[in-house]
Amino acid sequence: MAAAVPFYKQLFQEKRPEPSYPTLPAVNEASDETNIDGVYAVGELAGTPLVLLGLNAGHELVERIGPELKSSRTDAHGDDVYDMLVVGSGSSGLAASVAAKDLGLKYITIEAAAFANTFVTMTKGKLLLAEPDGVEKKSRVWFEECLKEELLEKWRAIRDEENLNIQEYTKVVDVTGAKDNFTVKTTDGEYKARRVLLCMGKAGNPRKLGVPGEKQFGDRIHHKLLDPDDHTGQHLLIIGAGDVAAEAAIALAADDTNTVTMSAIDEEFTYPKKRNIDKLRALEEEGKLRIVLASKVTEFKEETATVEMLADGSKEDLKYDHAFEMIGAELPIPFFKKVGIKLANAWDWKRYLAVFLCFLFVYSLYALKSYGKPLASWPFMGLISEGDYLKGIQSLFDIFFLPFSWLFSDEALADMRKNRGFMQGYLYSGLYTVVMIVFGYEALMRWRKKATNKSYQTWRYATLLGFQLTFFLIVNVIAVQAMSIDYAWRFWGLYQPFPLFFNTFFWWGPWSDKTIMWFFIGAGIVASLVFMPIMARFHGKRFCTWICGCGGLAETLGDRWRHLAPKGPRSRAWEFQGFLIFLSSLLVLAVVVGAYDTQGSNIWWKSYSYVVDFWLVAVIPIALYPFFGGKVWCRYWCPLAAFNQVMSAKFGKLKIVSNDKCIQCTECSKYCQVGVDVMAFAKNTQPFDNSNTACIHCGICIDVCPMDVLKFESSGTLSIDLIKANKSSGL
Repeated sequence: MAAAVPFYKQLFQEKRPEPSYPTLPAVNEASDETNIDGVYAVGELAGTPLVLLGLNAGHELVERIGPELKSSRTDAHGDDVYDMLVVGSGSSGLAASVAAKDLGLKYITIEAAAFANTFVTMTKGKLLLAEPDGVEKKSRVWFEECLKEELLEKWRAIRDEENLNIQEYTKVVDVTGAKDNFTVKTTDGEYKARRVLLCMGKAGNPRKLGVPGEKQFGDRIHHKLLDPDDHTGQHLLIIGAGDVAAEAAIALAADDTNTVTMSAIDEEFTYPKKRNIDKLRALEEEGKLRIVLASKVTEFKEETATVEMLADGSKEDLKYDHAFEMIGAELPIPFFKKVGIKLANAWDWKRYLAVFLCFLFVYSLYALKSYGKPLASWPFMGLISEGDYLKGIQSLFDIFFLPFSWLFSDEALADMRKNRGFMQGYLYSGLYTVVMIVFGYEALMRWRKKATNKSYQTWRYATLLGFQLTFFLIVNVIAVQAMSIDYAWRFWGLYQPFPLFFNTFFWWGPWSDKTIMWFFIGAGIVASLVFMPIMARFHGKRFCTWICGCGGLAETLGDRWRHLAPKGPRSRAWEFQGFLIFLSSLLVLAVVVGAYDTQGSNIWWKSYSYVVDFWLVAVIPIALYPFFGGKVWCRYWCPLAAFNQVMSAKFGKLKIVSNDKCIQCTECSKYCQVGVDVMAFAKNTQPFDNSNTACIHCGICIDVCPMDVLKFESSGTLSIDLIKANKSSGL
């Protein structure tokens, strides 16, 4: 068992490659286009798993761009210019080739190895499932549940009968030029193409140890196990600790005449599925398999391989007839860099400049909104006179309050125009609401396309936008008529309970209407100490993603960047900050209410308000939306989320469970806005909740799973019926 990493080291530990977060090219989800116009990435290269989805991806891309290519082709393009050059002949590459031929396009497909090489190198008798269920096959390329041998037979027949223009054993080494005029350099010459489709996989780029003897004895060092029956009565060395290595070890150890050893640098099994780990340990107990973890192969010799133990540096020579290096595969990163294809979430000077400009814009917006507070509005209070600012904001208010002005008398409107704080609040909350509605609709349509259970996301976004719109109207229109400007703004506290909204308990005095005062104070106490615990009990942290306005902006405007959320153990270690801010909020509340008679004109409240409400709620996280996803505030700093986390961890019933169908496609972990490594739980059929993750129960991981692995589960709550209603719902 590996020793636990001290907490302080977790905060600054080096980021390591993880199975859940592969390095992929940056691809526009809507167009499949990379940062280079006219160069597309589909299939495994774009994170699309499964044969069926690969076929659809290749077919749909050609169907989308093919007609324009055909109609715009002229004699000037010449006979030597291809409309489309496809790189790779796997599922997406083959489907693209067939679709290109059907459209009458001039195309060529370049394959670095054998045709359909991914399937050629699969283990004998590998079963290929026609999943996900319910997804229609768009390509006319044959596919149904079958063994790999049948698929290869059918696909080779398609290739031969239709005389597809596929050139094998030719490697693409560079792509230069621009859209409509690419030059593709290969090991067999150069080609001109108007579009380039990268349908490459990782199978052809296995990682290697890079140790002495690896090349010299390469004929006995393999990266795939094609047929376990080829190995009997042999000494076999498996290098690696992932599922591929585990399944190879299990298959080879099934032959009692083999001597099988498994070596890996991992101190414990973390990557394979639990069922594979259980089989490995069972074989070890039976004496059919030797497992040597925390070790590395340092040299291959003619008859033995030298294995070094990481704990003490001791070495052992293991006899081997064949060795299997199964330490993963890599995308051709050097090729991408040479061509100029950007990797997802890669940082360069342009991105740093974009961060600065985003920060400048968001800061300016909030500083102008905070005019009247010298520190928060710097430097605008020195640049704009109070009179000019008031005239400017009055002009904006006159325009954007028109939909409601007919409800108020001229005297009431005049009072509003004199109240700078009210106008600031109205304009800001109005803009906030419009942005949420516009981008919320866009996000809803995005996830309805992916989700099999459309009802869950529909209800989630409906409540999220409904709460925001309702309280915008209550605060700025309804309560203004019922209670006046002096009290209307306090209704935000019913929508955003303490410690998000402090002023439920602040700024009261002898001048305050006692009925109104105790209504808001009582409602604030009930919201924080009754409503929130009930939500946590039955709904986990759904408040953050179904109701909260702060979380609402992240789920709407920030949704398009959710895949950029910080990932990995180091990012999760920093989540402790929210608990510190929660404790700080309790201290500030106690001091201001107890020592300052609820008046916030003191260093305690001003400091908290400036640091938390201005910087950590508004400026920093919103400026970082396009670079770190929308949940920076909610995940790292929100005191209400931290409070909810504690309650849900201790008393919550809601969790996400999984079946045993996980194919480790990484989609669930990729789209988690709060950095939960969902795949790590799913592959081992382990449930997760707020006792071991920061999950906010948005349900996106459930929607993006192509195998229907994940679902919500709860004890004694009717709300889960929403997630189970996908078969019967008409939404």
